[in-house]
Amino acid sequence: MLRSFDLVLIGVMTATAVVTYSIKHRADEKLEEVRRLETEIRLEKDTIDLLRADWALLTQPNRLHRLIGVYGTELGLGATDTTQLAMPKELPMMKSRLPQPETTIEDIISGKDSEVAAALKGVEAAKSRPPSKIPVPKNRGASTLDVHSTGSVRR
Repeated sequence: MLRSFDLVLIGVMTATAVVTYSIKHRADEKLEEVRRLETEIRLEKDTIDLLRADWALLTQPNRLHRLIGVYGTELGLGATDTTQLAMPKELPMMKSRLPQPETTIEDIISGKDSEVAAALKGVEAAKSRPPSKIPVPKNRGASTLDVHSTGSVRR
């Protein structure tokens, strides 16, 4: 009887050891996953900090002033007058409040509406015209105004 009881106790001890080891192993895996996620979070925070620093560099008033001096004639930039600013109540109405058009898609496709037919004729006339030349910016050579070295984050 003593020997069979000893064997049962040895079996119970072995089972508890296996269960304890499996619980410890799962806890170690979870801890490793938490550390990996913390590393990813730290990397994302560093990336956000880098992007904020890059944005601060790109929006420096001195840099923008130099760029206006270089590209001002091509872009036609000028100071904004206070009369050009609009209050929210002065903005156009929202899309949901716009009146719906009286012309349907079927009318447009069939060309029943006289205004639509005239517009389609205008499109055809515009297609038959020779293409206009698109202005291309002049090559300024190597300019150091837009070259920045801010570093990068590699994954």
